[in-house]
Amino acid sequence: MFRASGLIALAPLALVSTLFALAAPQNAPLSSGMGSDDTGAPRIGIQTRTPYEQFADRLKLDTKTQVPAVELILSDAAREAAPAGQQMLLLRQRLVNLALENKPDEMKPVVHAYTEAAAKMAGVEARAFAKVYATLRPNQQPAAPQAFAIMAGMFQPPAPRGPGGRGGRGGGQQ
Repeated sequence: MFRASGLIALAPLALVSTLFALAAPQNAPLSSGMGSDDTGAPRIGIQTRTPYEQFADRLKLDTKTQVPAVELILSDAAREAAPAGQQMLLLRQRLVNLALENKPDEMKPVVHAYTEAAAKMAGVEARAFAKVYATLRPNQQPAAPQAFAIMAGMFQPPAPRGPGGRGGRGGGQQ
């Protein structure tokens, strides 16, 4: 049985949380609490960093010279990777549909096609990374393997979001 008194007791809490959420600036970075920005304390951000931001941070790219070059390399790679990424997305959807339709015999050629598309994508990622690596200074090169791991899935289109679904494969995240 529904108790009205329980609902009334929760109303002030809900009102306070709603007002707090409305009053807080959206996507605003939190300060370190140390005063000015020159304290050396790390800034805490609410926003999730993109794989590209993680990639650039991991390599400690110089914003004036390396970032523009790397952005161009990755932009070109994204254009090159688009057909393979789209094909991978469609093939994953086809595999799910075949599984739901209980047609395992029809899955083998789809898996083979997916493997070929994934190999094309890996080739694009490797070529792009080789170009990025060529722009790195010797002190940046030791971070290269970790940065390459961040690139996984960077050029793939996001999976469609369904009700309650999050989409994406999660590549490029740490």
